[in-house]
Amino acid sequence: MSGLECVANVSEGRQPNVIARLRASIECIPGVSLLHVDSGYDAHRTVFTFVGAEDAMVAAVVSLGKACAELIDMRGHSGNHPRIGALDVCPLIALSPEAELAADRAVNRIATGLASIGLGGWFYAQSAKLEHYQDLAEVRRGEYEGLPARAMSFDFGSYDARFGAVALGKRPFLLAYNINVHSREVGLVREVARRIRQKNPHGLPGVKAIGWDCPAFSCSQVSCNIVDLNQCSPKQLFDRVQEEVHSLGSSLMGSELIGLAPLYAFRDFEHVEAAINYLGLDSVESFNISERILDYRIPSVSTSPHL
Repeated sequence: MSGLECVANVSEGRQPNVIARLRASIECIPGVSLLHVDSGYDAHRTVFTFVGAEDAMVAAVVSLGKACAELIDMRGHSGNHPRIGALDVCPLIALSPEAELAADRAVNRIATGLASIGLGGWFYAQSAKLEHYQDLAEVRRGEYEGLPARAMSFDFGSYDARFGAVALGKRPFLLAYNINVHSREVGLVREVARRIRQKNPHGLPGVKAIGWDCPAFSCSQVSCNIVDLNQCSPKQLFDRVQEEVHSLGSSLMGSELIGLAPLYAFRDFEHVEAAINYLGLDSVESFNISERILDYRIPSVSTSPHL
């Protein structure tokens, strides 16, 4: 068992040479396995998914944070994804119940390591010191541009205008899942996102959503986080979005998985191939089952509701 998973979200998705150097900052750490790199041009964001034991993961995240500070200047950054810093959000996920304490320790050790190199931010999710910072959207309120007025309240480290801030914490498994809409009308996908998110009385439980334009794929997207796979599966979300999009006069053109998914996510289907076809997961990019299903990359990981 690898113990811990990190799904680090970095505010760079457009310069392959920079992304390669950020990748190298993770891969140079012994004991860490980089499972997937997912870059989005319009979001101007890359998601690095890697696993390892506690000591290796602490070293890898601090190494990545240092590389982000050297290679990314947030003062000139723009993209359609909310962000507060170069290493924008850094969640750690325990891959088994036995790894929960290791995840807690790792979060605190990473905070100390980042602070030692002049970087700072807030704890969020299950590590939050303030109750409302359990919600990542609250940590990001005001985004990067609003940091100067908030930086004195950092939980750890210090403010650096070039780097911004990081949201760091232990959280349960979630699925980052975007649904593609033929219309380029941003107002339409934002309305769909409003209707389906869990904060809406008629929304889907366990779902957070926003809408944005996606010129790189010639579509717009309803960009979602399924924060509780027990309450909502990708199929349930896809079906609801399709219903809402049709009611507004448009149609879907498949969907996009960010990072890796547990096999449990596709429990509505007889096999993963059927899910790929139904959800159109290969509509804008190839979907390699052996690389994108967490269980196949880490055979010992459990896809039970614990994730």
